[in-house]
Amino acid sequence: FVREDREGGKGGGGGGGGGSGGGSKHGNEVSVFVGNVPWSTSWQDLKNTFAEYNVQHVDVGEARNGRMRGFAILKFASNQDAEAAIKDMDGYQMYGRALEVRFDNK
Repeated sequence: FVREDREGGKGGGGGGGGGSGGGSKHGNEVSVFVGNVPWSTSWQDLKNTFAEYNVQHVDVGEARNGRMRGFAILKFASNQDAEAAIKDMDGYQMYGRALEVRFDNK
């Protein structure tokens, strides 16, 4: 993965913790899987595209040759933000490809 540095110099969040609803949660963050991402897409492109949903950071799947693998994991501040992003952005056309947006199952 290529990971965006946390903004404002904040360190990583603590351990897991439960929570209701879907998605993988670490601390207060909710993980959302985004698939069918065009290879030319950067983490910044995805962060900008999902900005209105309060995305906190983006992990982009990257192969050993540096090429994007076509998926990303986005972290959201709340379950509500993640649910809104999934509802609105699943099927969104990005550079000619329909994104698959769902809660991360990990």
